[in-house]
Amino acid sequence: MKSRFIISQLAAVLIITMIIALVYATVQQNYRGNANDPQVQMVTDVSNKLARMASIEQFFNGDTIDLAQSLGLFVVLYDEGGKPIRSSAIFRGVAPQLPSGVFDFVRNNGEERVTWQPERGTRMAMVVRTVRHGSVGFVAAGRSLREVEVKEENLRWMVFIVWMLCMGVIATNAVVQLIIIKKETAKFA
Repeated sequence: MKSRFIISQLAAVLIITMIIALVYATVQQNYRGNANDPQVQMVTDVSNKLARMASIEQFFNGDTIDLAQSLGLFVVLYDEGGKPIRSSAIFRGVAPQLPSGVFDFVRNNGEERVTWQPERGTRMAMVVRTVRHGSVGFVAAGRSLREVEVKEENLRWMVFIVWMLCMGVIATNAVVQLIIIKKETAKFA
């Protein structure tokens, strides 16, 4: 009887833990996946604009944003070697430079959605696509993940609190069940 009781309590713990983990993973992936949506649109729009234009000189003639400070969207045009040509953003005074492995992957696959972390505390959701337009080999769009990471941290706390409450209910149920078992056993003794 005790082994059946222990197994049922462990099963409840495992089921609750798996459900909570599934909820966390689903919501977190939704947050992170949605972080790429504006960049996908921007990369598509810039690629289409490049296809209709003869020159890239019209791109990014306005203010540039500082990636260490801004949450704004940005676009960077890279040459075939992955060197920035034009950019609507700077990071530490220069155009954002992605790792060469990103460009290798994009050359072979056409597009990549990647998290780029140029330094601790600065993470960007990036979409990089190949293009064929004169000196431009790649177009990348990105934005800060700061707000998404705040949402993820809040989600972690909510999930943890709910999990702890569920474990409390299971523990309370176990104690009540043990008391009932003890009383029933005492009656028959």
